[in-house]
Amino acid sequence: MRLTTARMALRNGFATHYTRFPNQRTIDPRAGGAGSGEIQGGGGVVEAAFGVLGSTALRLDGELDARWAPAKPRAMLAALLVAPGGALAAAALARWVWGDEQRRPSNTAATLDVYATRIRRLLKQLPVPASLRGDRGTYRLDTDRSAIDYFQFRELATTAREHAVRGDHAGAARLSDRALRLSRGKPLEDLRSPDAMAWRARFEREELIPAHSTHLRALVDLGRGDEALALLDVLLPEHRDSLALHTLRLVVLHALRRVEEAGEYCLAVRGSLRADGDDQAAEHLLRHHESLVAGGPSAPPHHKPRQLPRDVTDFVGRTTELAALDAAVQAGRGVVVLEGMPGVGKTALAVHWGHRVRAHFPDGGLFVDLAGHSGQPPASPAAVVDELLAGLGEKPDSSATPPVRAAALRRVLASRHPLVVLDNARDAEQVRPLVPLLAECLVVVTSRTALTALDARRVQVGPLSPAESTTLLGTRLGRDDAGLRAEVVRLCGGLPLVIAVVGGHVAEYRLRRGSVPPRRLLLELGIDADGDTSPQTLFTWSYRALPPPARDLFRALGAHPGSEFSASAARACWGGGDPSGALSTLVEANLLECNGDRFRFHDLIRECAHRIAHSDDPPAHRRAVERRILAYYLGSAIAAHDILYPGHSTGPPLPPEPLVLPSRFADAESAREWFAAEQVNLMAAMVFAAHAGHHGYAWRLPHAASRYLQRNGHHEECGLAREIAVESARRDGNAEAEASSLADLGLAYLTLGRFADAERALLRAREFADATGNVRGQGVIRFHLGRLALHLGDAARAIGLLNESLGFAERGHDGQGKRWTLHALGDALLAAGRHGHALTALREAERLAVAGGDESARASVLAGICAVWRARGRFPEAAAYGEAALRTAEEARDSVIVVATLVALTEVEHARGAPAAAETLARRAINLADRVHDLPTHARALDLLGDVLVGQGRTPQAHTAWRDSAALYDLMGNAAHHQAVLAKIPRP
Repeated sequence: MRLTTARMALRNGFATHYTRFPNQRTIDPRAGGAGSGEIQGGGGVVEAAFGVLGSTALRLDGELDARWAPAKPRAMLAALLVAPGGALAAAALARWVWGDEQRRPSNTAATLDVYATRIRRLLKQLPVPASLRGDRGTYRLDTDRSAIDYFQFRELATTAREHAVRGDHAGAARLSDRALRLSRGKPLEDLRSPDAMAWRARFEREELIPAHSTHLRALVDLGRGDEALALLDVLLPEHRDSLALHTLRLVVLHALRRVEEAGEYCLAVRGSLRADGDDQAAEHLLRHHESLVAGGPSAPPHHKPRQLPRDVTDFVGRTTELAALDAAVQAGRGVVVLEGMPGVGKTALAVHWGHRVRAHFPDGGLFVDLAGHSGQPPASPAAVVDELLAGLGEKPDSSATPPVRAAALRRVLASRHPLVVLDNARDAEQVRPLVPLLAECLVVVTSRTALTALDARRVQVGPLSPAESTTLLGTRLGRDDAGLRAEVVRLCGGLPLVIAVVGGHVAEYRLRRGSVPPRRLLLELGIDADGDTSPQTLFTWSYRALPPPARDLFRALGAHPGSEFSASAARACWGGGDPSGALSTLVEANLLECNGDRFRFHDLIRECAHRIAHSDDPPAHRRAVERRILAYYLGSAIAAHDILYPGHSTGPPLPPEPLVLPSRFADAESAREWFAAEQVNLMAAMVFAAHAGHHGYAWRLPHAASRYLQRNGHHEECGLAREIAVESARRDGNAEAEASSLADLGLAYLTLGRFADAERALLRAREFADATGNVRGQGVIRFHLGRLALHLGDAARAIGLLNESLGFAERGHDGQGKRWTLHALGDALLAAGRHGHALTALREAERLAVAGGDESARASVLAGICAVWRARGRFPEAAAYGEAALRTAEEARDSVIVVATLVALTEVEHARGAPAAAETLARRAINLADRVHDLPTHARALDLLGDVLVGQGRTPQAHTAWRDSAALYDLMGNAAHHQAVLAKIPRP
């Protein structure tokens, strides 16, 4: 390429398509061949079942099809394929699919559900197992990563680099070429959101360009410089900002002995870089060119340090981190910081990678332990300089001042460029004086602290995945039983150091297992006569290095019942004003993870904090911390409940706890978001309060949270919460609270289909209500017993109980109870065939719901009126009421009523002979009922689906639906419905 062409390459921006090779044909996304996601390994051809390196594609009928759906369903699948096996919240998924600027559908959640249904149907046609799960507002796609072209690309590119390090240039060229030919266009082409663009930029910077570099260097080493130059002519217009590609072009031109052209190109690119203000890159390019011109003049042999510790023989995983480190090799110098929590394997990663790329550092490798977090004082910069000089074969002059010795190190490194690993840095100040001395080297620093003050590339080292942990543990434990491996993997939380400790002390682990709490046992392993290598000591070193406020907060957070929490919850734990500074310190020390406005403990570090608090803080102090955090969650839950469900009581309050500021909410949306974010913590707080003897909190928390859980389909959690409430109210000596909790528990059991348990709980509650003359309690309990009778098919008994309930509601002037009881009475009258009376009751219930502003009640009543009109054969009126009920329930975000309304509409469409619409509605009801664990409605929807399918002549599918329905009725103990559904299936 001549100078004019070079300048054209510099002026051009990024091309609209990703890299194509000069001799590569354009590949149809549906066509076969290498570009369609095909890898040839030693065992034959492995074809990708999923493609994201272009428009999102699925392998259907043997071909990679990128036209299987419109753009948005393809975008949803692409977002899930980037991290298969990981749960993605609906809100985060929506950001990937639509971004912040694009207009979203009015009901994003329902739209995602529709897309998910379409994707699930196609996943069954793929040549590999794959499933898409949607549960409680999250989505997760499970499949083998090797079936996705992006992960095939990563595997090929990594293997190609390994071949290059070993000197197998032909293998490196072949494998990197295969990796690059997997591209069918721009990665994640169906996504335009900021999240997708950030992923695409990272892929290009950290994976695509390094893969091209490996390929081009291999071609040069094979004497195929002309081919490499042709490829660069295509690449550089697309990647004009890639210094690695510019330096590679100089290498290629010098290899082809086109020295004059190389000089012109260097001047042109250097001028462009300086015009862009990147003087450092410009000077690097110039020095690189000058070294090529000089041809590396001979010099006396230097001492080549080989100080890296022995490589880890059972190293597992870290593909992403290794790729980031490999990308740093292309620059040749600079600082890379590997940061992460204690025990996560930062040193092992640095050492393993250093051995892997040893061929790139002919001047050797230096390794210095900075002792930033250990039982010893941290190494001073002057001591590190002396150790580096000694490693380079230069005896430090102990009589010289530190600046003189630093100048000696700078002079020695002027002609040598070893890899330098500075392990276990305490903070940026320990490393900062060393960076200018090592300016010509690639420096890898490991630290538990976020060294944000350093001008460095930071690589976060997180815990291993469960699969990687299992592999690593298998090398440590050999052929031990699978149960032990699964238990240890779960408890270790992906920390290689803890896994290694268990592997080295497996006999002790087996001996003490069961007699000591499991996480406490893991922390204590490693304390023996030879010293203390326990995880507890490792974590404590980090704790002792904290300033006093952060240490105080760390101990206080050990009392928090869940691993994740907000800053407001941390403030309540601490009780000492604004905790933001101490929280930032804990995050920087990698003792906490920060994700937006949420913070998270690793389970073992949380256990360590709990143990330190028990050893350092007096019992009275610890109990005060526990009360503060429980008071925060109770006060916040009551505030959110009162916004969402005005008029519903949460029971008598406790006296306010000093120093606690519960969250407050401006509107229903913020209250609902708080409940969703804190649901796990609320459940953990209930369990903790009961176990720790804070019974006043343990029964009040369920009363504050269970209505949200029930309305949003979290019925299992609602049942557990109410079981805790019953037991803690009894232990608290509060008979009224126990009876109220029993009534609530009966409702939870009713929703879960546990009819016998529901009846027992409700009858116990009725005994108390009748004995004390509690009018409201008497009405509520008879209401639930009436609904139970209706579920069991006894309409006459249901009508009697509900009429009794209505009488109590009228005596107690309970408007809320009256509207819900009238609604249930309408359903019972309909079941008894008394259509006119049912309609009268339901219309009165609707009037009361509108007057009370109770949208959930109104939606449920409208669905009941829909059912009456359907029973009368008035299908247009039935459909109108059903659609109004569905809109109202969705606006109220009451998933239980949404499911019931979908079933009512299914019955309407089926009755008026619209099987396609009926099937769609039934399947929506089944999917949602399954997600919210509404067993009675789930069983009814399956029964209905069978009726719809058999009417279409799809008998085998109808029988499957009926069998599933019968199984659910059997599980609930509903013998009558169980037998009725089975009777529809002819005996063989």
